[in-house]
Amino acid sequence: MEVKPGKDEAKKINSLEAVKINGVKQWIYVRSKNLNNPIILFLHGGPGVSHIYCIKKYFENLESRFIVVDWDQRGSGKSYSETIPKETYTINQYVEDVKVLAELLKTRFNKKIFLVGHSWGSIIGLMAVYKYPQLFQCYIGLGQVVDIVAGDKRAYDHALEQSKLNNDKPSHEKLNKMGPPPYHSLYKSLLFRIYLNKYGGFDYKKSINLWTDYLKEMVFSKEYSPMDVVKWLKGINYSGKRMQKEMLTVNFIEQIKKVKIPVYFLAGRLDYITPSSLVEEYYALIESPYKEMIYFENAAHNVHFEETDKFIHVCCEVANKFENSDSKLNY
Repeated sequence: MEVKPGKDEAKKINSLEAVKINGVKQWIYVRSKNLNNPIILFLHGGPGVSHIYCIKKYFENLESRFIVVDWDQRGSGKSYSETIPKETYTINQYVEDVKVLAELLKTRFNKKIFLVGHSWGSIIGLMAVYKYPQLFQCYIGLGQVVDIVAGDKRAYDHALEQSKLNNDKPSHEKLNKMGPPPYHSLYKSLLFRIYLNKYGGFDYKKSINLWTDYLKEMVFSKEYSPMDVVKWLKGINYSGKRMQKEMLTVNFIEQIKKVKIPVYFLAGRLDYITPSSLVEEYYALIESPYKEMIYFENAAHNVHFEETDKFIHVCCEVANKFENSDSKLNY
């Protein structure tokens, strides 16, 4: 399905498209007020927490500065299918999907890409720019994953301490009974995050409930059918189960110590899903032509949803700095 611009809007784009990526039909949503803009490609979190249906609500203001591309990754949202081979649910396969999509976009628009990865998306995003720097202008990590095992242990200590300080005996006792991570079952991992979220982690602003907002957006979205809502829920469950074990092997402190393009880490000060203290340690050691860490003081894990205006401002500033920087970088 494609929404075609009128003759007086030839430089605009608003296009929901199915593309073939490494043999699998996957969906992208491309929006911009000016096709001369650079490309910004979003890699959603999860695995499985795609958000094509809410890109207009949160990131419409990016369209004046970028060609905004949101993507329901393999097995997520509109791209979920029971026919996708289960053996392709690997980190490397997702990285290769990023590569192919980036090549398609680069060829189509004749531009390199500003790549944004959130949470799970920051795993495959950082690995993609590490392996294929020639495709990308800059990398922006939100809720950057560094080492899931180490991060979860810090998060557990935080939740345990806060439950004690708040005299929350049921949570404190349950956390003690569960013991510290890593957890090798999806049930325990989700249960741990429920307790963690009581004391920050996902969302700092309690007026925001992203899971409820997600479902409302999906139900009323023009981009998602009722079947797509079902597929979204199936995708989270299936990809989470398939990917959980391999995700525990990620340790970028050991695995990626240098990248060839500029990197930004945008960290919620109150993030305990991917603890900002661990991101700060990684930021100190990673080598890059240019790097910057920016804190979002009133946000936790979902910085781009909680402080959307600041996130958009940072993205525009990054584009202003690096849009035409090829001559300065040595690949």
